[in-house]
Amino acid sequence: NNPSTRPFDEVRQQNSKSLQIVWTNTLSYDFKLKEHEFDIVVGTEIQKTDGTFLAAGNKNLIFSDYEHAYLDNALGQSSEGLMSMQGYPAQHRLSSYFGRIAYNFKEKYLLSATLRSDASSNFSEENRRGYFPSVSAGWVITNEPFMEPYGGWLTSLKIRGSWGQNGNQNLPPFRYLATISSNPTYSLGTKEDGSLASGAAITRMSNPDLEWERSEQTDLGFDASFYQGKVAANFDYYKKSTKGWLLSAPISSVIGLDAPWINGGNVINEGVELGLTYNETIGDFGFKLNFNGSYNKNSVTKVPNDIIHGPGGGLWDNSTEYFRTQTGFPLGYYWMLETDGLFQNPNDVQSYTHNGELIQPSAMPGDLRYVDQNKDGVINDEDKINVGDPFPDFTYGINLNFNYKGFDLMVNANGVADVQIVQAYYNYARYYPNYTSEILGRWHGEGTSNHIPRVDKSNTNWTQNSDIYVYKGDYLKLSNITIGYDFSKLVNIEPIKQFRIYASVLNVYTFTRYNGMDPEVGRGQEYSIGQDVGFVPNPRIVQVGANIKL
Repeated sequence: NNPSTRPFDEVRQQNSKSLQIVWTNTLSYDFKLKEHEFDIVVGTEIQKTDGTFLAAGNKNLIFSDYEHAYLDNALGQSSEGLMSMQGYPAQHRLSSYFGRIAYNFKEKYLLSATLRSDASSNFSEENRRGYFPSVSAGWVITNEPFMEPYGGWLTSLKIRGSWGQNGNQNLPPFRYLATISSNPTYSLGTKEDGSLASGAAITRMSNPDLEWERSEQTDLGFDASFYQGKVAANFDYYKKSTKGWLLSAPISSVIGLDAPWINGGNVINEGVELGLTYNETIGDFGFKLNFNGSYNKNSVTKVPNDIIHGPGGGLWDNSTEYFRTQTGFPLGYYWMLETDGLFQNPNDVQSYTHNGELIQPSAMPGDLRYVDQNKDGVINDEDKINVGDPFPDFTYGINLNFNYKGFDLMVNANGVADVQIVQAYYNYARYYPNYTSEILGRWHGEGTSNHIPRVDKSNTNWTQNSDIYVYKGDYLKLSNITIGYDFSKLVNIEPIKQFRIYASVLNVYTFTRYNGMDPEVGRGQEYSIGQDVGFVPNPRIVQVGANIKL
C-alpha cells in the first residue's frame, strides 16, 4: 500500500515478487616452471530472474481510512470502482564466460590478463553479447638487487598500470522493444451492451540497435611503504571513458510516445587519488592516521543533438529546465542566469542599459541584476550559462585510531570541496509564508543586502532560473566517534578473553557554510544529484554496546 499522499477515496496498491537463480562454475589451475608462476581461472555464470509487478488504484471505498487501503475494499469493479490497473512481467537472462591468467616472476614482475563475454536479454539478439578485456602489470622495484642500498628507509615500492573495459546493461528489461497497451480509450467500436471494446496502441518507441554501454579505463600508480611499514603511500592517475551511455532521452511531446532507450552519450572522467597512512607505537600507546583524497573532473564529449535537456518543474511548478547534459560541459551542469548583485536605487536601474535602452525595464530597487552575457540588451535563455554542477572536484576522508592499554578511540571524517547545490524548496515559499531564516538578510533599503532580493507578493526575483538558487555545498562531516575500554585488561574473567564496552556517536557534526539542513543531499532527478528539496537530514545516533570474546 502506498496511500500516504492521496485522499482516502483514491489509493494505490503495488505488489511485486521475483525469483533469481544464479549458477556459477569455475576451474582453476596453477603451476610453476622454475621461477615462473602461472595461475589460470576459467568459468561460466548464468543468471535467470523472473518477477511480476502489479499496480492498481481504486475509489469508492467501503472503509475510508489508510488501514483498509487495499483493492478488495472497493464497492465494485466497474469503471467507477476500479480506477486503473497495470502489470507486467520482469524477466532477465544473463550468460557469461570469463577467464584470467596471472603471471609472477620472482615477486618482481607481475602480469594479469582477463576476458569476459557477457550476453544480456536486455538487448536484441544481434547486440546481445559483449566482449570486455583487461590487462594489468606491476613491477616491484624494491625486489631488484640495485635497490638494496635504499632498504633502510624504503621498505617496498611497486609501480603498476592497468587498462580494461567493462559493460553496463543496467536498464529495465526489453527496452529495445516497443510496448503496446490495451485500453478502452483506444477502441474504435462498442460491444453489444454499449460499452467500449478494448483497443491497443503503441506507447513507447523501439530501438533494436540498443547495445551495451562500455567503460574503458586506464590507470597508472604506485604503492610504497617506508621505515618498516610505518609510513605508506598509494597514488593513482586514472582516465575513464564511458561510451554508449544508456539513457532515455527526452523527446518532443508531439510524437505522442514515450522516448526509446538509446546509447546516447560519451563521458570522460579524469583524476588522481592519493592515500597516506602513518602508524606508530610508543610503549603502551599506539595510533594510526589515514588520509585519502581524490580529484576528479568529468566532461561530456558526445550526446544526441549536443544537448540532453533536463525535465521542467524542478524549481517550482511548471518551471523550465535548470540542468542539462551538453557536449563540452560537465555532466548535469546547472544552466541558469548569472546574477550581479542587486539594484540598490533607481539610478542603478536606469544606468543598466544597452545602446540607450534599459536592459531590465521592469526592475525595481532590491531586484536581482542579471548579467547580459551576449551583450544584446535582452535577458533571455541566450544569457544562461554554466553556474555550477553537482559533482565535487575533491573528495577526502580522514581516519584516526588511538589505543592505550585497554582504551581505544576511533574518529572518522569525510568531506567534499568545490561542489554546488541547488535549493529547490522555494516552491513553498512562493505560495506560503514559509521562508527560511536566510530571508532575514533580505534587501529592505539601499545597502542592506547585495544578495537576497526584496520580498513582495509576486516574488518575481524567484521566477527566473538564476544562480540565486545555487549554493556552495562544501563540507567536512565528523561521521563517527567511538570510544571503548576492554575490562578484561583490568580484571581477569575466565574464560572471557575480551569484554569491551564501547559508545559511539554517528553523524556527530557537519562543518559547512551551506545554510540548508544537510549539504550531503546525494539525490536528485535523473543525472543531477545536487538538488536539495528539503530532505530530512541524517539523524545523530548514539550507540552503546559490548564486544565479548571467549
